[in-house]
Amino acid sequence: MSLSWTLAIEALSWIELERLTEDAAIRKTVRQLKVHDRDVVDEAHSLVYETMMRRNAIDYIVNYAIEPQSLGNMNIGLRSYLRLFTHLAQYGKSSLSDAYELSEYVKGLLHHKELKKVESAIEIIPFANVPLENMQGVQKLAFTHFHPRWYVEYLSKSFGPTFAQDLIRHIEYPRYLRINTLKAGAKTADDLIKQGFQLEKVPELNHTYKIVEGEGITDQDGYKNGQYIIQDKASILVGEVASPKPGETVLDVCAAPGMKTSHMAQMMENTGEIISVDYNERRLGSWENLLDKLGVENASSELADATQPDYVADVDADIVTVDPPCTGTGLLHKIPSSKWRLTRRSVESMVNLQMRILENSASYLKDSGTLVYSTCSITLEENEGVVNNFMSNNPEYELVDATPRIGVPGLNGLEKAQRLYPHIHGCNGFFIAKLVKRL
Repeated sequence: MSLSWTLAIEALSWIELERLTEDAAIRKTVRQLKVHDRDVVDEAHSLVYETMMRRNAIDYIVNYAIEPQSLGNMNIGLRSYLRLFTHLAQYGKSSLSDAYELSEYVKGLLHHKELKKVESAIEIIPFANVPLENMQGVQKLAFTHFHPRWYVEYLSKSFGPTFAQDLIRHIEYPRYLRINTLKAGAKTADDLIKQGFQLEKVPELNHTYKIVEGEGITDQDGYKNGQYIIQDKASILVGEVASPKPGETVLDVCAAPGMKTSHMAQMMENTGEIISVDYNERRLGSWENLLDKLGVENASSELADATQPDYVADVDADIVTVDPPCTGTGLLHKIPSSKWRLTRRSVESMVNLQMRILENSASYLKDSGTLVYSTCSITLEENEGVVNNFMSNNPEYELVDATPRIGVPGLNGLEKAQRLYPHIHGCNGFFIAKLVKRL
């Protein structure tokens, strides 16, 4: 366990220092420490994920134990250790002995003077608790299901307390794969099933399968060669809603890392043209690697800032897809660290950004063309709010049915849009709206 603990403490520190996701922090730490043992990495990833998922309750317990000191005033390495220790002591799958072994192990990692400050806290933490019995309403829900209080309050006001509780209750939902017909044959899924992987066809979506049992599926040659890709069901639905045809021109905005681009290229049979725009050069590097792997030939990338007018030249698109930066509240089950970075103001900031991107991108659409707007957020402002404001400013656009239908109808008058929720649909939380530009 010792190397896993080192990885976990370091990764927890990088999450806080550089606002990284769990996956990105683990990757950075693995490179930094040159760790090659997959079991060690997997264990560290689990520790980091579980610790970040419960960070509000963990911080409550730590702050209680170290009074009158404060967790926020300690150095970042010590904070990360105390959070990991508290996770092991309060929520760990093994016995309490693991937590005490960690406390002995870190004596070789952290400065003795720093550890001296928290000696008594190490004895208190295993037996402390969050006093749920003294809490009520939003505060109790926030600590019971490990979410920021402001977010629980927002969901309760927007969706009602019962549905809000369903949204914040942690669930594990499946992964999905999409067969890449640019490289794969009709029997690819059958071959995987014959190898022992359990797949279930998603009836509403072409070439899409739920992975029921898929341990090692990304180690197979078919994955490495681009015959199939791991992609969430909601993300695949966006391409199906856009429904590009062979020979058409598509502007794919905020396109990196390229999953939706590759899906649309597949639907277009590698004909026509896809112009994929993203502002992040590193992410466009990932876009290029993925599309090369998947055999996409009809797409090109543009490094551009879609918040600025006229961000690309000479594009007259049949379809524009806009998947702008968002709060990612539909992904909190998978990226728990993002919960603790968000504030109520984050939603407002994103809405302003999304409106600029949508307005600028719509200017490249032909008359009678299709505009698809999607986010992996579930907030009303980022979804129905943005689309309703856009249609008010651009009355030539009409909302049409976002088919195929998997989700539930949109809210605030946008019944033709779709909403998907993890606890209902077994995928990322998502919003998808389809508009047509009338003559």
